[in-house]
Parts: sequence; structure tokens; C-alpha cells
Amino acid sequence: MQNRRRAPNQISPQSEDRGLFKKDVGQFRISLVPHFKRSSRGDLVVRGYLNDKQEVFVIFAGRRAKNALAVEKRLQTLLSHATQSAAKVGARSPDINAIRLPVHVEGAWRSRFQRDVSGWDHRSYQLLASRWAFSDADGVTNLGGRPPFS
Repeated sequence: MQNRRRAPNQISPQSEDRGLFKKDVGQFRISLVPHFKRSSRGDLVVRGYLNDKQEVFVIFAGRRAKNALAVEKRLQTLLSHATQSAAKVGARSPDINAIRLPVHVEGAWRSRFQRDVSGWDHRSYQLLASRWAFSDADGVTNLGGRPPFS
């Protein structure tokens, strides 16, 4: 298969945003859990819950991935504090889904289909984050990202 991706030095912020934000941008309250990874492109992918029910994946893509380090560090801190607190009282490690960071995210949705081993397609939702806000350990609001170019 031919690789049609441009070299990173040829991608401008405008062309990056045209590729990422193809649909309308909205504002959402997402509860992120400390289950995250980096994609092959260096994007930060974090699992979360919309309205504490629907599982979604929040993607901090492109140049915004560097700004999302504060989100990643805050989630790591929440996980380590919960694990240490459980260890002090001799309890099991907490369920990762019980550790949540409320984040206000501005972004655009895209759906993704993945085929399971039996051949059925399953839809998952990804929220491409353009801007976000969350409270740190001291209660100070931490802002990140930039609005997409129109």
C-alpha cells in the first residue's frame, strides 16, 4: 500500500486542522481514566466516558499532543495516588475505571469501525480534541490546545 502521508515538515497548522476537524466542533464534558497510549504518529489517545456511560477515546493529535502532557501527567498522578492509598491500607489496587479526571473538551467526533474475530464490525467513537480544560491538584484550571483553523 502506498504511503500518502506528507513529511512532518510539510504539514502546516492549517492543513493539519483541515484533516482533523472535518465535522462541526462542539463542547463536551468527558471523564478521562488513566488508560492512555501513544499512536504511531505520536498522538495521545486517552479512554474516557461521556456522561459517565458511553465509552469514548479522546485523541490529542498533531501539534496538540505536546500540549496534552499536562493531562497525561495528571492522570499518572491520580493513578499513583490511588495505588499508594490502597497499598497503605492493604487493599487491592483500585479499578482503573474508578479513577476519573473531569475534562471540558472542545473538539469534533469521528466514528471508527473495528472488526472482531467473528467478523462483526464494532463502532467506537473518537473525540479529536482541539482545546481542553481541567483542574489540577491545587484546583487551578489548566487550559490547553488551540481552536482549529477555519
